[in-house]
Amino acid sequence: MHEKIFKSAGSIDNLVSPNPGLYCIRISDRTRLPKPFNNVLEERQHNIIYIGIATESLTKRFLNQELRANGHGTFFRSIGAVLGYLPPKGSLVTKANKHNYQFSSADQMQIINWINKSLKVNWVEFSGDFESMETELIHKYRPLLNLAKNPSALQLLVDLRRECVRMANEK
Repeated sequence: MHEKIFKSAGSIDNLVSPNPGLYCIRISDRTRLPKPFNNVLEERQHNIIYIGIATESLTKRFLNQELRANGHGTFFRSIGAVLGYLPPKGSLVTKANKHNYQFSSADQMQIINWINKSLKVNWVEFSGDFESMETELIHKYRPLLNLAKNPSALQLLVDLRRECVRMANEK
């Protein structure tokens, strides 16, 4: 959790472990987030925006899904919504899962570029009680974009994600 050991999100593609673990995502400059999200971080007096677990592989979950949009990363969908992106209208209409929206390929590239320029990340290999550790860290740091287990979850984020789901399911 020590900020000094965090790395730029754009520099880690060949460094992330394939093993299970925990990860933390920080923003390098709060002003890169739109209001009121940057103000909330200022009130919380830190720059941690997400804490997650990878029970099988940090490479698969953290790097590929959360930072590179390969799959259905919760963080990626949240940061995209916060940055003002919406999924293509009706893109989930024919899908079985009506919640795992994705952004267009062009929007995904813009979000990934923003992630690479704006975020710092760190991870540790871990094979213990993932749920307890994640809960403890989320309760302690109240990361901006964590909804589950977060006593300070933001209703605005819930609303933005709900709007993305609505748009993706609209005929």
